[in-house]
Amino acid sequence: MSLSDSANLFYFDEDFRAAKEVSKLHLESANIEELTTRAREIAAANHLLLPDADALLERCVVALLGGHVILQGPPGTGKTTLAYVLAETFNATAHLETATADWSTYDVIGGLHPTAKKGVETLVPWLGHVPRAALKCASVISRNQDPEESKIETHQAHWLIIDEFSRAEIDKAIGPLYTVLGGGGDDVPLPLWFGDSDENKEIWLPKRFRIIATMNTVDTNYVYTFSQGLSRRFQFVYVGVPQNEQIQDELRQATTIAAQWFKSTYDRGNFDLNQFTTDPRVQHVSSILADLLSELRYDDAASGRPGWPIGTAQLVDVYRQLALRYQTAGPNSFDLIPALDLALADRVVPQAGNLTRIQLDAVDAWLQKQNLPRSQSALQHLRLASSTGY
Repeated sequence: MSLSDSANLFYFDEDFRAAKEVSKLHLESANIEELTTRAREIAAANHLLLPDADALLERCVVALLGGHVILQGPPGTGKTTLAYVLAETFNATAHLETATADWSTYDVIGGLHPTAKKGVETLVPWLGHVPRAALKCASVISRNQDPEESKIETHQAHWLIIDEFSRAEIDKAIGPLYTVLGGGGDDVPLPLWFGDSDENKEIWLPKRFRIIATMNTVDTNYVYTFSQGLSRRFQFVYVGVPQNEQIQDELRQATTIAAQWFKSTYDRGNFDLNQFTTDPRVQHVSSILADLLSELRYDDAASGRPGWPIGTAQLVDVYRQLALRYQTAGPNSFDLIPALDLALADRVVPQAGNLTRIQLDAVDAWLQKQNLPRSQSALQHLRLASSTGY
């Protein structure tokens, strides 16, 4: 019996045993060099700038050839984009789920779902995120292996991306998946206690199936920790901010991304993308942001001050606000500085809540040097709120 991608998977209208037939097929290629090259090309096409990109992408490729991966690092460093890039690298489709503090085994594995049948409230089996994605993976593999359907289904697998992985109490929510992901001894199926027939009481996770999770390493006050046992079931790859020598490339890419966003979202025919990215006023703003990154982003060995890992996504947010205000700016070459001040105050300074006193002092000193009063006011408000607890 074939597997379907329809919504019926939610309600157990399929024979899950069919997944076992394709579950033992491994990924088609383990050529690290070719996969890394492909990942680099896809990352570039997605304007994804990574620190030490060749080494980082190779680590990700090797990790995925071995199993499931957690991409960890500061916010805004492109972890979610990288997850999609890696899935495409391995010729796999992927979909994203975002973890929350409310996740339980019901969300991850499944359970009984209330529904109405013929006007009567009843409970029916419902698949959680992981077995649902695994079944879709098995369906993709099955079609890809079929001589006729492979002409349409060119992907080799389907993967699950879990964003903000540590915002859920995964050690509890993962349930029996803990054993299945163990990786040692004989393969075992994922038991489904809520299955209502022999055809759907367990699921075999395909060997081509992968979970790529992302984890923010900055907001530690709002996330859960993992047990050592759970950590062993994933390989952790750190995704940091671009290196100092990459700042100019990073700012050019951030400017382009923001300009493309504005043009595709709000353009009324009079926004010149190239004019925006090359405007002296925008370039002046870029020089100020470059100074910000050089001064504050990286560790200062002399003072012992750790860096503030401002991600590329935060820079794109700043340029988006600049693009929104660009059309009404006057001819004066410094007219975008007030817009920059507002953008930093609204988009960047609020993310400084986890910085230490020495880091905040450095941010304050830099803002004073640049004469950005609204950003200074936002920082003072943040410091006051932190000290009073509200």
